[in-house]
Amino acid sequence: MRPLARFACLIGCAALAACAQLPDLAAGRADPGPAAELVPIEGILAQADAIGSAQQVVGPVEARAARLRAKAARLRSQ
Repeated sequence: MRPLARFACLIGCAALAACAQLPDLAAGRADPGPAAELVPIEGILAQADAIGSAQQVVGPVEARAARLRAKAARLRSQ
């Protein structure tokens, strides 16, 4: 691209940017809502214990992932 064409492109882009209306950032602030509530850690740990051990939760997911990987390998080899 020639230097004159680059300059014309730059001027055109600057002119288009100058025509844009900027949003009013001060008026557009959303209400942040209520502050986060702090809860004791014991309740969270009790919920985690109620779910079960990690192996009970993660085991089926890992088994499914292994089956999907095996299926993908079979499809790639076809």
